[in-house]
Order: sequence, then structure tokens, then C-alpha cells
Amino acid sequence: MTEKTCLVLHRKSANREEVKVAVKHVKQLGQKLRVRIAWNKKDKRRCVKEALSAGAERIIAGGGDGTINDVVNALVNRKGKARAALGILPLGTANDFARGFGLPVDDLNKALEIACAGEPRQIDVGKANDRLFLNVVSGGFGAEVTATTPQDMKKALGGAAYTLMGLAKAMDVKSKTGRLLVPGEAPFEGSMLIMAVGNNRFAGGGFAVAPYADLEDGLLDLAVLSDFPSTALAQVVRELEDIENPDNQYVHYRQLAEFTVDADSEVHFNVDGEPVHTSKMAFSILPKCLGVATGEQ
Repeated sequence: MTEKTCLVLHRKSANREEVKVAVKHVKQLGQKLRVRIAWNKKDKRRCVKEALSAGAERIIAGGGDGTINDVVNALVNRKGKARAALGILPLGTANDFARGFGLPVDDLNKALEIACAGEPRQIDVGKANDRLFLNVVSGGFGAEVTATTPQDMKKALGGAAYTLMGLAKAMDVKSKTGRLLVPGEAPFEGSMLIMAVGNNRFAGGGFAVAPYADLEDGLLDLAVLSDFPSTALAQVVRELEDIENPDNQYVHYRQLAEFTVDADSEVHFNVDGEPVHTSKMAFSILPKCLGVATGEQ
């Protein structure tokens, strides 16, 4: 049986009453929606592949940023060819991509309506080494906290675990040294306390870590907070308020289509919520290669 629209859910999400209500709601509106239940991370990709083989033209990712990332990595190849459009049913804690994309994260009925029937908007997809991402890659202290801190402690830390300003309070954290490699430019040597690479703007539950990111500009936004002495805290605060100023000493913000972060030791990266440990991460952009259902008129 051919299925045009498929919702991929983790088994835990499938048991949520509000999800059942939303599915029933869109079916009452006449949507022919097939629901596939994934048992684990690996199973999500199997569900996507089976849906595509069954003729799906739209795959809806039901979950948070990690689930969206899993679906995108199954849906788009590394050359930037998407096999179907993407819809989003935001079921995560933060829902940062859905929030930045302008979806109604607090109204699942409406969100699923858009996911099923909204006009696809062509957006960029980021690439970090061999993994694709839609939202944000963070690196350094913030990613290490995200990767290693228990859930209850993450909630207590709040935005301090995710934002550049949160790092201003972490004076005893050792920075990473390394190089920023940009094609056609001399290597930039320096230190890093935290970095964020944004295809979209938000991370950590609505914190704008890449405030000028645009999903359609063919660029990734790189924000870096370098190591600084305690006496420079006031200057760091000023620079954070003027993040694009090229004369900044500690806070740096650039928009690039391709670059590599080459650290002298292993860095804890967080790719759309998934922890990755490596000393070298190559970033690039796949421009306007994925259609994502939007509620925009």
C-alpha cells in the first residue's frame, strides 16, 4: 500500500495522549497519515527507509531535535539530495529547531496539520564531518555539559549550560587551543572556551547562540568565545552585546560556507543534541536542499 505521508515516532512518544489526539485530529480533517513506531535510534532510520520504499513523499519527524536529526540523516544524502519533504511534530523538551522555524511548539494539533499539509520551504542543511544537521553544533564546555551532565543537573543549570554568556561565569574551565581553517585564508590560531555553529538560531531551549543565522543564506554562523582573564569580564559582556564587531578581542562571529575547526586535543561537540568527541570537525553547507513544511502563507 502506497503511503504519501508518514509520521515517525519513538515508541515513548507514541504513548503520549496528546500525540494520539493530534493524530486523530488530522485524520478527521481528511489526512491519510501512516504512523511508524521506532524502538530506538537506529530503528528511526529503518522506519524512514521503509516509508520511502512505500512511496512516502513527506516524512514527519515526531520528537525533539535529536529525532529530527536522525530523520534528516536518513532522508538527505551527503551530496544534498532529499528523497522527500520533511514535516515536524515538536515533541522534545527544547524544540529549538521548530521554535526557530516558526512552528507552533505549544499546539500539537496545529503543528501536525502544518507537518501534513504545509507548503515545503527549501532550506539549507549543515554538514559536520559526515553527519548532517539542521540546527546547531556546539563545541567545548557547553557541549561537554550537555553530553555528560545528568538531566536533573542540566535543568538546574538552565541556559548557563548552553549560552556563550554562561561561559563567562566558568573562569576555571580550561580552554581548547587550535586553528580555524577557512579555504583561501591563513589559519587562525587561538583558544576556545565554547563555540556554536548555527544553521538556525536557537539552542538550549530558545537561547539565540547564533542570532543572525538564516536557513536560506547558504552560510553557517560561527560564534566563538575565546579564553579571557577575569579582569576582562566587563569587556566580554560588551563584546557579547556587539557580537559582529570585527574589532572584538574575545567574542568572534563569522558567516562562512565552509571551514574546519582543528583542535590540539579532543573537543566535546554536540550535533543537534547528539554528542560527538573529536579533535577535528569539518563544516560545510548544502544549500536549499530540503523542503520543510511551514505554516507561512
